[in-house]
Amino acid sequence: MTAEQMHENFERKILQLHNVEKTFTSVDVSSFLNKSQQVVVDSLYSDGMFPGRSYFEADEKVRTELANLIRNHAVTSTSFVTGAAELHQNAFFVEMPTNYLYSVKEECTLSYTDCNGNTVSRITRVIPKRHDEYLEDIENPYAKPYKELVWRLDYGITAAKRHEIIHASNNTISSYRMRYLKKPTDININTGVDCELDSSVHERIVDGAVDIAIRLLVPDNKQNA
Repeated sequence: MTAEQMHENFERKILQLHNVEKTFTSVDVSSFLNKSQQVVVDSLYSDGMFPGRSYFEADEKVRTELANLIRNHAVTSTSFVTGAAELHQNAFFVEMPTNYLYSVKEECTLSYTDCNGNTVSRITRVIPKRHDEYLEDIENPYAKPYKELVWRLDYGITAAKRHEIIHASNNTISSYRMRYLKKPTDININTGVDCELDSSVHERIVDGAVDIAIRLLVPDNKQNA
């Protein structure tokens, strides 16, 4: 559906299904659609039964629904933020793109010296860690970062989000790469900015927008009761 079609669908449903004759401006409807769109993205990305657990790639249908939001981000060591007082030992910051929403996959190019004195480079996985896990695991030889494992802690500062990348003391990281979900572009009925999510979820977004509008009217309904 185009933004205009979503608007028409919204008006039809709120009148026919809920018998609401209140007139909403196009700005109002755009706001309802965008709030609903974000709820849909969040619910598709993370399992409601296990908050924070990304599961959408296990389902072909959900992968299709979110495919238009997937982006790549790559940073070399020249752009790493080092020396900040907030950093843990053997760590640096990586600035996230302004449209960053959720991580999908992260990896680093890491180098180390092997037992023969040779410098070896490899692709190493990066896993998210909770801040409260840091002190629990940083001294654990079976859990702390090493050549096959790098940690990532979330760190927000001003308007930009950062990832704090933590590696082993004898490792060097030359690049960080991430695949992520970007924030969906706002739907704008007035300027004709359409929903960029797959068309299979457009109806769901409209239904959510209608629910938001109805909840907004509840105080008025109670007042008139």
